[in-house]
Amino acid sequence: MKIASLILSLIAATSAQYYNETSAPFKLVVTSKDGSINDTLSACHTGAALESLCLSRSNTTSKPNPSNPASFHFNTSVYAQPPSPPLGPSGILTWILPSIPPIPSSVFFNYDPTTNIAVPILGPGSESPQILTFDNLGKLAVQGYIDWSANPPNGNGGPKAYYRWYACQTYYAGYQYETLAWGLGPGKPENPTCVEVNVTRVFV
Repeated sequence: MKIASLILSLIAATSAQYYNETSAPFKLVVTSKDGSINDTLSACHTGAALESLCLSRSNTTSKPNPSNPASFHFNTSVYAQPPSPPLGPSGILTWILPSIPPIPSSVFFNYDPTTNIAVPILGPGSESPQILTFDNLGKLAVQGYIDWSANPPNGNGGPKAYYRWYACQTYYAGYQYETLAWGLGPGKPENPTCVEVNVTRVFV
């Protein structure tokens, strides 16, 4: 147990040292093409030191009232290779859980093998974060290097930005929220509540 704890501590320290450049604070604005969604993201409790990225003005079983937009940061690394335009540097989306002491948290994707969306969750530390990027318009994306549609799949196309964001009614650890979700693959999510959205940062 002591060896396992030591290894986890070293991984956490290494990750924190790598993502060592922190952006100015910003809000994340969520908009849909059809205009049905124009909102911001909040951090909504979904477990011990865990938060979902829920729509601020949404009204659900676990969130009957509006909530304040969260203030996020984007941590990048001075060691990373220069970005490929129009993409900015890759990094991790971070947030500080207000507690005593405050708890630095980062976004990871929670995967359920029985469905085709992943749910972003804020958790303590940065041991296994989801690597993200922003493009030159401030839109949040996932950067991919493999063309899975090719036969056979290959990495000859270079980095590409994917914008498979949705706003969906989700269920995680007993909490029901309208949250940000990530589509797994190019197909439409099976979750009938999902609406395709863009996620854009606005500095505060």
